[in-house]
Amino acid sequence: MSAGGSADGAAAGAVDSMHLLILGLVGGLVCIYAAGFLGNLVGSVLAGLGAVLAIVWGSDAIRRVASYGLGTGVPSIGYMSLSVGVISALAGLTIGTILKMPIIAPVAGLVIAIVIGAVISLVATKIVGMKIPIMIQCTIEIAAAAMLAVLGFCVAIVGACDMALIYEHVVGTGFIAVLFILCTMAIQHPFNACLGPNEDQVRTLKCACSTAFLSMVLVGLLSITTGGLGWFLVFIVGLIGWIISFKAFVQASCEDAASTRWAGLWPKVEE
Repeated sequence: MSAGGSADGAAAGAVDSMHLLILGLVGGLVCIYAAGFLGNLVGSVLAGLGAVLAIVWGSDAIRRVASYGLGTGVPSIGYMSLSVGVISALAGLTIGTILKMPIIAPVAGLVIAIVIGAVISLVATKIVGMKIPIMIQCTIEIAAAAMLAVLGFCVAIVGACDMALIYEHVVGTGFIAVLFILCTMAIQHPFNACLGPNEDQVRTLKCACSTAFLSMVLVGLLSITTGGLGWFLVFIVGLIGWIISFKAFVQASCEDAASTRWAGLWPKVEE
């Protein structure tokens, strides 16, 4: 039996994975593009929310592919895919600048992430010999989600999808390394935290929302260095989202638990 509780390894869920894909892919792109037209204040918040949508999508893809084993491969595929995401986001920005068409940067980065993700997954399945039927699809999804998450937070920090600003305030300051770690943990942690025989997709997604919004809170703090009030809105929206989602996750965990104990040791005998 898999960690997700399905006999054939595929983790079933109450929420259709295709709906999450559309939410993360389309929602992430729309929010990033809209940020370029709405200015630093509203645009930064929208870009951050786009990253949140991408993280939730990526977390579900992690859940589906990792449910074929014991969950031990979650960190590996998480860090690998986020590396692809960072490279793809910066490459997309560079291509948009070279072609003097910055509007194509998010789509270019997405295409690069999909191609690299496909190559990596083909190597894993055809050469390494990993017997996971959905390895190719999920690796592509995680890589694409990683790219949107990284780019969304980059735009949230500078308030625009502009290569010069992102290289100055995100890459040059070293914040890109922070985003790499933030997005990796936000995407891979939910399934790692919830896996087990009674793992539930809705509870895992609630955890994913909490990690995504917590990352948005930290991105808001990073945005202080760029000036303006955009950082405050990103921080406040992220904080409100984290409080709501984390409360929902804790409540779901308590409801699904056989018993709970907030302090002290467990009794030595059954009560």
